[in-house]
Amino acid sequence: MLLGSTPQETALPATLRLGEVLDFVGAHFADRASTAELADEFGLDQLLRRQTGSLSGGQKRRLSVALAFVGRPKLVLLDEPTTGLDVDARRTLWDALRSQHERGATIVVTSHYLEEIEALAQRVVVMGEGRVLADDSLAGVLDRVGLARARLESGQLDRVATLPGVDRVDPGSGTSASFFVRSSDEFVVSLVRSGIGFRGLSVRGATLEEAFLSRTGGARSAAGTRAAVRTTSSSTGEES
Repeated sequence: MLLGSTPQETALPATLRLGEVLDFVGAHFADRASTAELADEFGLDQLLRRQTGSLSGGQKRRLSVALAFVGRPKLVLLDEPTTGLDVDARRTLWDALRSQHERGATIVVTSHYLEEIEALAQRVVVMGEGRVLADDSLAGVLDRVGLARARLESGQLDRVATLPGVDRVDPGSGTSASFFVRSSDEFVVSLVRSGIGFRGLSVRGATLEEAFLSRTGGARSAAGTRAAVRTTSSSTGEES
């Protein structure tokens, strides 16, 4: 089985053009993806004649990820693939990874960007302090946590926090806050019956980041948790 990979940092020959780098790596494989195909898929088609030394950090990152797919591998390991990319470039890369997956590649992504894992993964492994905290489908991880997020404004947020079923509170600004609850229906009923004044109530299911915080300890901030713990996801196209 052919293996492709992109580490966190990749050294590129500064004087070679982007297209030449793709051609050079592709020459090592009998069955390779064409330079034009990869350049188009990863949003590099306008950069083929640019020397890699003149590329921006995000452009170099997209090239590094594209190189992992030159040999049409069946298994690809990507470590923080979208580091340094802006929003548009990140979504271009996500689309490219989905296309590669649809063509049969198994892709394992390690990332601190939980939005990225939620957008791409079919299977998610959550790790914290060297331990596997969850290993399931994306839906399974979210269902296991079983939280809903209720956001509202009130002059009595401290009383809202004491209502039955409130798991944790994410303070907002001023009189607004988000409450993570086990049952949104029961929370709303308790809120109305309590006589607490409120407005602007909205309720939705927990995101992967919120589920992750619940599994690793909600007392830590989202930024601190991402920095300390890596979330691993795999988008699996076949048994391996």
